[in-house]
Amino acid sequence: MRRLSYADPRPALWVVSLLIALAAGVYTGLSAYDTASFFDSVEPRYVSDEIYYVDTARRLLQNVFQVDIDYYSYSGKTSEDYYNAEHPPLGKYIIALSMLLCGDRPLCWRLPSVVEAGLIPVILWAGLALAYRGVLGPVAGAAAALAAASDPVLRVMGSVAMLDIHQAFFTALAIALAANRRFIPAISAAGLAASVKMSGGAIVLATATVAASWAQGSIWRRLAVFTAGLLIGGSVYIALYAPLVLHFGPMWVIEETINALKWHTTSRPPGPPASSVLGWIINSNPFYLSLEGRVMAAVTNTVVHATALGFAAIALLAELLERRGRPSWPGVAHVYMLFILILYTAVYLAGNRTLYSFYSVQLTPIAAAVIGEATAAMLTWRCRADKHAPSPSTEGYAPEASPKGE
Repeated sequence: MRRLSYADPRPALWVVSLLIALAAGVYTGLSAYDTASFFDSVEPRYVSDEIYYVDTARRLLQNVFQVDIDYYSYSGKTSEDYYNAEHPPLGKYIIALSMLLCGDRPLCWRLPSVVEAGLIPVILWAGLALAYRGVLGPVAGAAAALAAASDPVLRVMGSVAMLDIHQAFFTALAIALAANRRFIPAISAAGLAASVKMSGGAIVLATATVAASWAQGSIWRRLAVFTAGLLIGGSVYIALYAPLVLHFGPMWVIEETINALKWHTTSRPPGPPASSVLGWIINSNPFYLSLEGRVMAAVTNTVVHATALGFAAIALLAELLERRGRPSWPGVAHVYMLFILILYTAVYLAGNRTLYSFYSVQLTPIAAAVIGEATAAMLTWRCRADKHAPSPSTEGYAPEASPKGE
């Protein structure tokens, strides 16, 4: 039987790969929906920290946007002047929009989370499948989709109306776009991730770094690209505060942002189990979102995350050893892994010892993308060992591929 050429992908491979990605997305979405609907019909109540975000979303609709719908109160209520200002507003806007379109009930709050969780494997598939030439694309995309769907924390956080799944969604979108060198949309998506939770700032930095690394020309041009990326991401972040600025005034937003930075670098009072970044990977002291009706813990797929961490280290080493000025690893996700680990480690060292394991869902699309890109890298390197293989280590990676005939 004739060997499959890396330059001559067969349509069947693309079809199978797409079906795998769709199956991964449907599985993730249905799993999240099953839990979300359980806490709507069987036990209609807030789950874990939902009360803070849902009550804030309700208050934003009532007081900031002056929207009058049928509002309901469930198992509690926050203070009338509480707006969850320790986090940026986009996640609450999304929950508020779901209330407006669907109604103020538990399942409606959670539907955006369900949809986004189901879309993350498909987005990663599309991003990686289109970023590589030949069979590398569909294989890398399928690997990333399966890795994402296998992570329990994605399904758990996709079933509740909290902020982290929205941040993970925009992180996946930023990676998929950056892998295809669509840097302005990528940095915009990164800005949206930062507009959900401040830790998304690491995604802005990572995307700007990737864009600068691919820029042609002098170090000053690369610095200009990096700076432009920060400005675009920052502009998205600031723009989403506009309703709050108009309602409360700019000084309120500035003061609350400063307070939020202090809040994020100090530990919470004793309470739920807290962990560290390493603890997330090995599932040490996982955070339990529910102990009644249905037990839900924010645990990760240790194999996926540990493997991704190892591949990210190899990718960074390959970049450091590169001397030709071009990225030698066919991918970008390891840069995101580096920046997110630096951020959370810095927060931990700054004094915040209460890093809860549900934060780790932001790592899910990053780890899955690293797995997909590592699959492409191994296939590329194996292909190089063959007489028929192209020589550059990045060959097969579409954004930097040479024109035909070169």
